[in-house]
Amino acid sequence: MTIESIKLDDNTEFKYDTSSQEFEGYLAAAAQIGVTNKDESFYLARNLEFLRQKVFEPKYAALKLLNNASLLNIDTSVPEGAETDTYVSVDSIGEAAVVGDFGDDIPTVEVTGQEYTNKIKSIATSYIYSAADVRKDKMLGAGLPSSATQRKLLVARRAVDQKLHSMLALGDAAYGITGMFDETIIDTTGTSVWASASVADILTDIKGALDSILDGSSGNEEANTMLLDYTSYALLAKKEMDTTNYSGMTILKYIQDNFKLNVDYLVQLKSAFVGGTKSGFMVYDSSADKIQGVVPMRLNVHAPQMHNLATKNILEARCGGVRIYHPKSAHIVTGI
Repeated sequence: MTIESIKLDDNTEFKYDTSSQEFEGYLAAAAQIGVTNKDESFYLARNLEFLRQKVFEPKYAALKLLNNASLLNIDTSVPEGAETDTYVSVDSIGEAAVVGDFGDDIPTVEVTGQEYTNKIKSIATSYIYSAADVRKDKMLGAGLPSSATQRKLLVARRAVDQKLHSMLALGDAAYGITGMFDETIIDTTGTSVWASASVADILTDIKGALDSILDGSSGNEEANTMLLDYTSYALLAKKEMDTTNYSGMTILKYIQDNFKLNVDYLVQLKSAFVGGTKSGFMVYDSSADKIQGVVPMRLNVHAPQMHNLATKNILEARCGGVRIYHPKSAHIVTGI
């Protein structure tokens, strides 16, 4: 291992293992496009290594299930090579009772469960930069926003993250992956359109979903989080309770304070239910022992592949959808 410190043109300093396979690949990429001068080839290699490190930095606010553990905890401990992820969704029956000293009628409890299996699939995209792209970047300076290679790299990174987020939210039935809002696992009810509903009707819909969790689990489960589409979230944030009793408090503020819910929106929930025709909301317990996303490989940047005067770079991730350990800890309402 040979570690060297390199300061880029924008004064950013990085430490590289210049003996690594990746770095040697970048030197080979330089030779591929005709850059054989030692200083210039090293410049190219360090710039490409800088970009490789840069790809791990972005976090997109809109991709909340992927980047916000308070909404969905992500499990990355599953081996990257796993093809499936099997878990047991459990429920329990029975309770304790008062008995005498020599009672022979002591009740028992039972745990019931159903086994679910999600496939784990790779997600990949790539970007290609040419000799002209690299020479332009060299002229402009490494790491600048106008860098053609950096722009392509970040677009590729976002494409991978967007696909991961989509699979965590809605799954992919064609590949055997269940998402968070899979209606076959979680109890689902319908309701009227909120745009024309009264404050009382909206609160009844939300309370009904919360009560369904409490009643369905005999009081063992209680939601702490609510996710809904942006249009409905904006309505809750704008529509006020009656001014006489609540001094203009919005519905959103009311349910946060009185139902003790962390309320957020996902743009992906617009028309996400009933065959893509209805929006909806989900109330659930976001604890990691209730629900988890499975991402065995968050991001892998493969070594560059050179061909003629261009270099192809592949970005890969692996996703296994979402595990819902306790279906009774969540409830979906569609039609809002």
